[in-house]
Formats: sequence, structure tokens, C-alpha cells
Amino acid sequence: MRASPSRSAGFTVVELLSVVTVIAALVSLFLPAIQQARESARQIQCRNNLKQLGLALHNYHDQHNIFPRICFEGSGGGSGEKTGWQGFSAHTMLLPQLDHATLYQSIDLDRYALTGSPNDTLKNQTLSTFRCPSDHGWVRTEGAGNNYVVSGGPSLLMISPVPGIEAGGTPGTAIQERNQIGMFNMRRSISWRHLTDGTSHTIAMAEAIIGDNDLSQYRLGDLVRGTSFPTGFPETFASADQLESFANRCQENVSSHYSSCHKEWINGMPGQTAFNTLNPPNSSRPDCHECTTCGWYDSRGVWTSRSRHSGGVNVLLADGAVRFLGNSIDLITWQRLGSISDGWPTGPF
Repeated sequence: MRASPSRSAGFTVVELLSVVTVIAALVSLFLPAIQQARESARQIQCRNNLKQLGLALHNYHDQHNIFPRICFEGSGGGSGEKTGWQGFSAHTMLLPQLDHATLYQSIDLDRYALTGSPNDTLKNQTLSTFRCPSDHGWVRTEGAGNNYVVSGGPSLLMISPVPGIEAGGTPGTAIQERNQIGMFNMRRSISWRHLTDGTSHTIAMAEAIIGDNDLSQYRLGDLVRGTSFPTGFPETFASADQLESFANRCQENVSSHYSSCHKEWINGMPGQTAFNTLNPPNSSRPDCHECTTCGWYDSRGVWTSRSRHSGGVNVLLADGAVRFLGNSIDLITWQRLGSISDGWPTGPF
């Protein structure tokens, strides 16, 4: 008697679909956890970068008895010396304290920061200490990118580094020297003794996002130019209503914007290596300045701390501590944390 052929072992279509459904469910459960773990690791690296910058600032002060200014200039001439738009950043001056002494020694401080050999090549060297791994990075043909900016406090910030010379471009208005009230300024050098509000209540640095190099569309974080300030807009401690009024004007001008923010760690201009604590973190208001002809950022304006982290930004305080401050932080608290000696206690933050 012949044996009947046996049914071959295998899965039915229903069984396969069941397995696929279970796998898909597991992936949907675990993928967010994996992504969250990766972002947590990036957050830790970002905070560590700021801690390294804090140590470098302290070591720089130990050596020079002051902190570096926003825009340092050597003996170079031309428009760079007059307006500072090609002056060197605080980041540049910190290179020896960040184990980049060889790079620092290669930079010619008697030339412009951005143009002229060897600086026009050295500026493109990517330094991991200046980059937050959560950011998308600069889509670039030049420029190394920078995610950390020094604080000019709640001030419009812009003033020529050279006394007696106005800020560049039209309209070319400079703020009063006494209104440079942040830890880092264009002309005023700060030391420990100036931080009378306390080092644990003074912002030294915070995060920024790098531009996407795409001029075809305005995106939050791009710089809007050519916008005049409303009548009565103060040089320091602008109110929420005043900031909103300026932002509305800026929104009307978004067609005139730059997408090259924070691409240059070598350059001392706001929008590259500096910011002010006027708008709160990750504000929906545009970064914006008044100059109509400036190709860079050499006029009075508002530059906001932003990050790719959810809910806030990492901040380096003058005492070296790193804090994550949320987007909902009280505006006056944020502004006072930026001022070095306003005399008002901030309370818990």
C-alpha cells in the first residue's frame, strides 16, 4: 500500500501575517525608546561640550584676568577694523584652553577672521567641542559650524569694537557703551569682579542652531535684516510687548533673510558666536537686525538661543554649571540671568 504524501512543514499566510503584525507592534514600542536613548546620549555630549567651554573660560581668566570679548581685533585694517564684522570670536581666543593651541598659533590675528590666508582655510576646520550632536549641521561649501554662543545679556549688543567709530552699515546705529551689560561685549571687557549678581545667576553661554544655507525659504533661526525698531524700543531689557512689536515688523521682512547663522566659530559677530537674552529660549520671534545693507550681523538686533532638544536649551552659567532651561522660563528671569549686575535677585530658575 502506498503511503499518502505528507504535508510539508511551513507557515500559512495567516501565521506569517500574525508574526509580521507582532514584529511591527514591537518595533513601534521600542523605536521611540531607542530614539529617546540616542537623544539622551546626544544631550549628555552637548552638556559636556558646554562644561569644557566653561573650564576653558575659567582657565582663560586665570591667565589673562579678564574674559575674552565678543569681537577681538588684531592690527588688521580696512572695514573689519572699523566695524568688527571680521573680528575674531571669543571661541578663537579660547582655542589654547581647549587643547587646540596648534590651531590657534596657525591663525593670523593681524588679518581678518574670515578672509585672507591662512584664516580663510582654518575657519573651515570642524571642532567637535563647538558642535552639538543633536543639531542637523551646516549644509556648506565653507564654514565649520558652531552651536554655542556667548551671552551679551539683555542688550541690543552691537557697537563697534573701536572707540569713536559707529557700527557699520545703514543705519549704523551703535548702542551706548554703558548698555553693554552681558558677560561678553564688543568693547567692554569683563572680569570676575564685574559679576556682582553672582556667578551662579549669570549666563555665560547657551546653545544655538546652525543655518541650513537655503535662501529659498525663511525658517526659524534665519536672520531677518533691514527692520527698524519701533519708537521707544530700549537698548536693554525690552518688554514682551516691545519684542512682539519688533517681531511683527521682522515677519513682514522675512523675504530679506540670511540662512548662514552660526556657521563660523572664528567670527565674533552676533548670529555666529554671540546672542542676547532678550527673547526667551526657542522663541517663535525671528532673529532680526536693523541694518539694510549688512551681509553679516553688524548692527543692533535680537539673536535668540535655540536648540534641537525638546523643550529648552542647555545653558552654561558663569560658575561653570550647566543647566537645561525650559522655553517657558519667565522672560524677566531670563533677561536678568543675562545681565551681570542689574542688582535684582532672580530667585529659583
